[in-house]
Amino acid sequence: MNSVDSTKCRKTPEEGGVPPEQATAHADALGEVLEGLASKEWVRTELAQQLGALKFDMLKWMISLFVAQSSLTIGAVIALIRYLPH
Repeated sequence: MNSVDSTKCRKTPEEGGVPPEQATAHADALGEVLEGLASKEWVRTELAQQLGALKFDMLKWMISLFVAQSSLTIGAVIALIRYLPH
């Protein structure tokens, strides 16, 4: 086990009345589960990569929407000027 002391993990249930074989099986199962979990460093690097991509996508959408909104506003103003009675 990486982050859990297997002796302590085994002895605590044994002190509570769990048979030694069952306590060992529980400690081994817990060790396997903890080995499969992501480390903090891995999570941080993954989030940093995803955040970089997200910032670029957000900027791309914001610029596209700004251009579309500006075009609609200019078109509406031109239509109002052209079709309103003078």
